Amino acid sequence: MKIFLLTAFLFSYVSFAQYTTPGTGITWNLDSLVLHSGGVVTGAFPNYTVTHKIFVSADDLVRINPGSNLQFTTETSGFEVNGIFKCEGTADSTITFSSPTQDSLGFYDGLRFNANTLSDTSVISYTYIEYSKYGMRCIDASPILTNSHIYKCGRGAQLSGSDSEISFNKIERCYEYGILINLDSNPLIEENEISFNNTQGTSAKNQVSTGLQGNNSPVIRNNVIYGGESTPTGAISLWVSGAANFSNMIAEGNIIYNNSFGITLLSSSNGVINAVIKDNLIYNNNINPNALISGSGININGSPANQPVITDNEIYGNWWGITIQNGSTVQAGPQPNIGNVENVSTEDDGGNIIYNNVQGADTFDLY
Repeated sequence: MKIFLLTAFLFSYVSFAQYTTPGTGITWNLDSLVLHSGGVVTGAFPNYTVTHKIFVSADDLVRINPGSNLQFTTETSGFEVNGIFKCEGTADSTITFSSPTQDSLGFYDGLRFNANTLSDTSVISYTYIEYSKYGMRCIDASPILTNSHIYKCGRGAQLSGSDSEISFNKIERCYEYGILINLDSNPLIEENEISFNNTQGTSAKNQVSTGLQGNNSPVIRNNVIYGGESTPTGAISLWVSGAANFSNMIAEGNIIYNNSFGITLLSSSNGVINAVIKDNLIYNNNINPNALISGSGININGSPANQPVITDNEIYGNWWGITIQNGSTVQAGPQPNIGNVENVSTEDDGGNIIYNNVQGADTFDLY
């Protein structure tokens, strides 16, 4: 009986061990977590081990100092932030989140941010994150991710109800999406290098994917987005479904190449799309050999409520330049504005340069 009770106690400790900061409004660092977390965090600067989940209470702040190296050793280990989280390295002294289990599907939970009125004061900067299920997961929270590197995580960043700023990062070789945007999210995604994501490669889990639920209007600006290894993977996708839902997405100034497709905009069941696709360089998005299902520089698909403005883009070397379709039958379809010089505005005058989008001996610049 004593052996049974001891075994049960040990099993309970291993299964449920975690640490929650007390919510007293103080600032914690890794050394204070070592002192008070009961073994959930161990080590000394710069090397620390995290064995289970750390919950940051709503009134507390956790600060990770530059140069810290964190190793997450169990699947449930990570930080779940209900307060404020400052993980701020420097260019000369980065912070590392890693794991002895180098699983590119994502081994440990990583960073999750929950609703907090001050969530936009949480910062991840100059941080290298690898082998996590999520490089950053946001649920009704909007932390800043900047100057960081996300490598071989399950998903790079997943945003639900989030207006995060994601800028000057490198996000590469994630098992599924590079960035997934959903459930009323309006993030700024700017000046990132996003590449070779969706190593799973079984379906179009794209480098930057927006939709299907809610009203999502990200600004995707001045990024370099490229692939070359996962044939189903496109660069930027937007899907809006249902007449009550809309997107005013802006995709501007991006360099997009070597993907399955460049940008696709899909409206189903009269989902409203008023996107602006402007000043992008979109070329050689033809890594999927099946041109019947992919390879467009820009694809506008679905309902008549799909009415993007497409202006000042350069599009070449794809299977198709711009394609406009509604399924495979003749029916009312999208109404993109590819150039209108008859109205007062100069913001939709066209100016797209579309050339050399070739299949065999045939050119399909606008189809």
